[in-house]
Amino acid sequence: MIHILLVDDEVSFLHAVRDSLAHNEDFIFDLTSSAEEALEKLNHSRYDVIVSDYSMPDMNGFELLTQIRRSSSIPFILFTGKGNEHVIIEAINQGVDFYLKKGDDPDILFAKLTHMIRQAADKKSAEERIQEKDQKYRELFENSSIATMMYNPDRILIDINPAALSLFGLPSAAEMKGTPLFMQHTISDENIADLYSGKTLRYSKILNIDDIVPVNSYPGTRHGLIYADISIIPHLNKDGTISEYYVQIIDLTAQYRAEEALLQTSEQLSQAITGSQIGIWDWEVQTGELTVNERWADIIGYTLDELKPISIQTWNRLTHPDDLKDSSDLIQKHFSGDLPFYEYEARMKHKNGEWVWIHDRGNVTEWDSEGKPVRMVGTHTDISGRKRAEEEIRKKTEELDQFFSVALDMLCIANTEGEFTLLNPAWELTLGWTKDELMAGKFLDFVHPEDINATLDAISDLANQKDVINFVNRYRCRNGTYRWIEWRSAPVKDSIYAAARDITEKRENEALLIHKKNILDAISYAATTLMSSLSDDAINNVLARIGRAVDASRTYIFTHSYTAEGRSIISYSYEWVSEGINPQMNDPLLQNLEWQNMGYKRWASVLMQRGIISGIVRDFPKEEQTLLIRQDIKSLAAMPIFSHNDFFGFIGFDHCIKDHEWTHVEIETLEAAAGLLGASFGRRKAEEEVKIRENNFSTFFDTIDDFLFVLDMQGMMIKVNDTVISRLGYRKEELIGESVLMVHPEKRRGEAGEKVAAMLSGTCDFCPIPLVAKDGTQIPVETRVVPGVWDGQPALFGVSKDISEITLSEEKFSKAFQAGGSLMAISIDSVFVNVNKTFLDTLGYTWDEVIGKSSMDLDIFVEDGERDQVVKEIQEKGYCRNLKVLVRGKDGRILTGIFSADIIQIQDKEALLTIMNDVTEMIRLSDALLSANKKLNLLSSITRHDILNQVQALFFVKELLEMKIPEDSAARGELTLLTKAVDTIYRQINFTKDYQDMGIASPVWVQVKEVVMKEQANKIFSDISIEITTGDIEVFVDPMFSKVCYNLLENSLRHGKRVTRITVSWKSEVDYGILIFEDDGVGVAKADKKKIFNRSFGKNTGLGLFLTAEILSITGLSIEETGEEGKGARFEIRIPMNEYRHGDTIPGSEL
Repeated sequence: MIHILLVDDEVSFLHAVRDSLAHNEDFIFDLTSSAEEALEKLNHSRYDVIVSDYSMPDMNGFELLTQIRRSSSIPFILFTGKGNEHVIIEAINQGVDFYLKKGDDPDILFAKLTHMIRQAADKKSAEERIQEKDQKYRELFENSSIATMMYNPDRILIDINPAALSLFGLPSAAEMKGTPLFMQHTISDENIADLYSGKTLRYSKILNIDDIVPVNSYPGTRHGLIYADISIIPHLNKDGTISEYYVQIIDLTAQYRAEEALLQTSEQLSQAITGSQIGIWDWEVQTGELTVNERWADIIGYTLDELKPISIQTWNRLTHPDDLKDSSDLIQKHFSGDLPFYEYEARMKHKNGEWVWIHDRGNVTEWDSEGKPVRMVGTHTDISGRKRAEEEIRKKTEELDQFFSVALDMLCIANTEGEFTLLNPAWELTLGWTKDELMAGKFLDFVHPEDINATLDAISDLANQKDVINFVNRYRCRNGTYRWIEWRSAPVKDSIYAAARDITEKRENEALLIHKKNILDAISYAATTLMSSLSDDAINNVLARIGRAVDASRTYIFTHSYTAEGRSIISYSYEWVSEGINPQMNDPLLQNLEWQNMGYKRWASVLMQRGIISGIVRDFPKEEQTLLIRQDIKSLAAMPIFSHNDFFGFIGFDHCIKDHEWTHVEIETLEAAAGLLGASFGRRKAEEEVKIRENNFSTFFDTIDDFLFVLDMQGMMIKVNDTVISRLGYRKEELIGESVLMVHPEKRRGEAGEKVAAMLSGTCDFCPIPLVAKDGTQIPVETRVVPGVWDGQPALFGVSKDISEITLSEEKFSKAFQAGGSLMAISIDSVFVNVNKTFLDTLGYTWDEVIGKSSMDLDIFVEDGERDQVVKEIQEKGYCRNLKVLVRGKDGRILTGIFSADIIQIQDKEALLTIMNDVTEMIRLSDALLSANKKLNLLSSITRHDILNQVQALFFVKELLEMKIPEDSAARGELTLLTKAVDTIYRQINFTKDYQDMGIASPVWVQVKEVVMKEQANKIFSDISIEITTGDIEVFVDPMFSKVCYNLLENSLRHGKRVTRITVSWKSEVDYGILIFEDDGVGVAKADKKKIFNRSFGKNTGLGLFLTAEILSITGLSIEETGEEGKGARFEIRIPMNEYRHGDTIPGSEL
């Protein structure tokens, strides 16, 4: 059925459409005369097609389409009035699927509408099927049992499925991505050439995994040789080039070894038969005639001649009477079809009178027309030796039982029902239970509740005849504690044979190592944080990090000072508390505490002598316990904070939940933290002392002979020294608050700004532009500018050194001029007075042909407009930079050059120094590369279109096969594999469309707030709050940055589960900025934080975060997830300093 929503403000027209199309029994109509009501219906009902009028009072058809397209791609058919051709054109631009004119003949109109509805519904249905099949294809790739890898045309791995990861023993695709195709280790040069030509290679070979997997890539990586069936399938573009290599590896190692063993067995059998080691018999069942070989007779000590005549009676006569009846019964069961073959171990009388054990085996090879046996053949094997060996095994078994009893490891036999059937004494020694107690019920009764599900999974694997190695769970001891047990188990039918070992001490040692690492990480964090900042937030963050590392309930700092009377006092200044612990920061008793008079004289003495206070509170002197018990403290440790010999206070750590014995590792950690705080407090004290010296600096500042400028980040003068005032002739009031460019020549101020920006970016050492005094006098200087801080704000410091006494070295200039690789010329009054050798060689002139001539005389500029532009720019600025020009050589060749010019002084005369770099070849190569790129993109689009056409054909074939192949056919499984493969191809081909667009357009400056607000308007985010606090921050990014913002918002909505708020904020660091997307959802698991940016991570989630990281990397941006699991996801995009700005301001460009 096709569900259709009709929208038109003319109710009569709605009824006419419905009635005219009523003969279509599969059409279901829903009518509305209002666009607003149509939107409401779409929120509650599903429609296959929308048919809407264009002209409606409250909202026209285009506006309705815009609203719908925000959340749906449902087909949209638009009715327009007669003569509204402009509406038709706009409809096509707006993305309307079909349009109709109302004024046409009704029969034709409704016939067209019927056809359009069916066509639109079919298109929608096809798109939904394609999406479903795309998912199935990916699942095929992920769930295929065949190891499959994909390589790019450079034979570098780009994708790998779980079966391949399992084959190589790798945990994730990250271990393999980027590795080269291993074929050079496995096939000949001739076959490699065939592969490069597009031929598919299939071969079997013993393969060394170390040639495929990077050495030592992961501790669990498989090593060594496997016998594999390998297929390398190149995927060809239409032009014959290779787009990808698909590699499939089937591990045939077990089969290969089995075949080797079978071959060896066959050879041995042949040798045995040839050497008469196996007796062969051939029995004519209906006649009783029996034919045997020499070995058959030899086993019982006879020759063939001694046994003749041989018949079935010979067998009956020589077989032990106790075995003859059972043997005959088994033969009859074989004759009746109850047994596929006859087999029995019997005793036969040896010639010497002893009984010989033989293994008798055979089967009927010929039947008559009535189904009765005619002929039966078989073998006799002397198993007397085996019988003797079995007796030896029985004795050995008794010895093993004895070993079972004395082994130190916990050995057991259990069944898959969860019951012990045999235990050795080590179980009693380890757990304290008797063997009878352990075997009385299910062993799951002793397993820790948190480990039961994992234990059940292990039992299931064993029941499926899979070994379980290195499995760990916890068993309850008689005293109520639990011990960690590590298992190695192997199944034999319904029995489980296992060896277990108590690893409790090992686990405790591992936990201790982790505890130590957390402590070291906390100290490292403290060192880094306190080095850059000593703010209250920084100190509190350090307290929190160290407190969590040592599992403290509360960490805090008491700062120390003296009263005016010289009494020692301490104040509770900083604090961190864990969840559920009462803070003490606002307790007035802990402020300005005269501790020596409040029962803590011992503390003051010990701590001020660089000692430590630690222990359990109930063991402290009574006078010390009062205040501590009031804070619920059960144990504590306090470390003094010193900087050199100055006592700043102490850092304390409390345990309020239970008594805690402090280890030496924790004590050392706390002492290190106190040392870092002491160094930081000492640094802050030193900084305060520096402020005292600022007045001295001011005096020094004004005694320097160089010109000193202090500027804000916009280049406005904040402070200048006396040299600037006296030599330039300005009053201080005339300079402060003005741009520093005012003291440079007016025509070169733009150049001065560029030079300053270059110095700040590190691409230029100094600025050579002179200073200009108030009276117009120019003072030659070399100016250097560096960033810094003035009065607590970012600032620029400029130092200009007077170089009036430094004269130009004409000799050095001449050498540099002549040796330059660029075309260089000096002209006065437009006439060349000097050119270098490169100028003459490139343009083909001699010295005499150039000197005294102008560029117009030589007709050097191909375009007169370019020469006029050069002249105009020099007249306006005093220079020109990097102009692209066309010049003509003497022989008429046209060259492309990058042209720059500066006005210089030569003996008090203005001259023009011009420099041109010949970039003709570079331009030619660049144009060729651009053309090639356009062709490649066109080829990619065409190829993708052609492939998708073929995939669509495969989808149709698949549907036909589904109808033709019965549900219970074995071919159904193969059809499913084919479908998943086609789905994967469709998904990956569609991905190339987005990936192709990356980096094609040049990066642009965009305002973060505008981009996010645009994405926020999407209807899928209507139920959550999105707060944007980035201000006017702009970033330099690929034009696909909007997709980055959408992906991050949609990722929170999709995976955050309970997200109600998303915050987009900005944070500035010293050398970079951080754009933060943060939500209040469930967050990201720690183990997944780096995996989420992998292309193969996750299911049914597309390629959002992988594509996000790729788009950001185009302009050097990076992204990582730093949120806390359970509290929300936090994505931080790190942006280099030169990749962001405020508003239209580029840092440093104002100068």
